[in-house]
Amino acid sequence: MKLFEYFTLLLLIGLAALLDTVSGCSMANNDGAEQRGSLLADPSTVPVRSLKDYSVEDIYTECNKTFAISMDYLNELNDTGSFPDETDKSPMCFIRCFLQKGGIVTEDDKVNKEQALAVGWVRNGETIDDCLQEMTGNACERSYYLMRCVSTRHLVEGRSKDNRKR
Repeated sequence: MKLFEYFTLLLLIGLAALLDTVSGCSMANNDGAEQRGSLLADPSTVPVRSLKDYSVEDIYTECNKTFAISMDYLNELNDTGSFPDETDKSPMCFIRCFLQKGGIVTEDDKVNKEQALAVGWVRNGETIDDCLQEMTGNACERSYYLMRCVSTRHLVEGRSKDNRKR
């Protein structure tokens, strides 16, 4: 059960304490800013859901029925920020399903930045803005690359914080 709990901590929803250290680095140039902006949901049309509106365990179970993902993949994602085989689309589609059910990604595959902030998936909007440039490929790949970018930033920032304590 500990592994499942760790997975849910990383994969979002309401875990601000764990992900509180995530911060983005502003990009100096604005190349692709319009394209990145087209990947964001319009905050006036997408509601922000409360943590009481869903259960992480239910979302995991529902998405895993359609897009089965092994614990090895989840361990790798937790440890490194990426999957061991980035050519396997099923785990990527699991991430898309999970992010959609959690309200981070809309049904039309746009990122709901306000929801990501509200549930503590990211600390600030810069992380989302910066990670939008990673969102390439089909819908499942875009969701996975968003998750990978946010997860990697969290891991790197956490390591930096640990190093400062020494």
